[in-house]
Amino acid sequence: METFKEEDLLLYLYQECPKATTQAIHTALEEGNYELEEQLKTLRRSIAQLGALELKRPSLFSLKAVKNYSQKVVD
Repeated sequence: METFKEEDLLLYLYQECPKATTQAIHTALEEGNYELEEQLKTLRRSIAQLGALELKRPSLFSLKAVKNYSQKVVD
C-alpha cells in the first residue's frame, strides 16, 4: 500500500498534482484505503475551516515592528 505525503494530498485537493500522483491516489481510494480517505477528509475539513476564518489587518504597531526588524537584519 502506497503512502502519500501531506503535501501530495494538498496538491491533489487543489487539483495541482501531477497526473501520475492523481491516478495513484484514485487507485488507492478505489482499493479501499481507509487511512487515505480519513486523511483527505481531515484536510478538506481544515481547508473549509481556514476558508471560513475572518482575517483582520495587522495593527500599525505590528507592521512597524516587522519593518524595523527587517531593516536591522538587512543592515
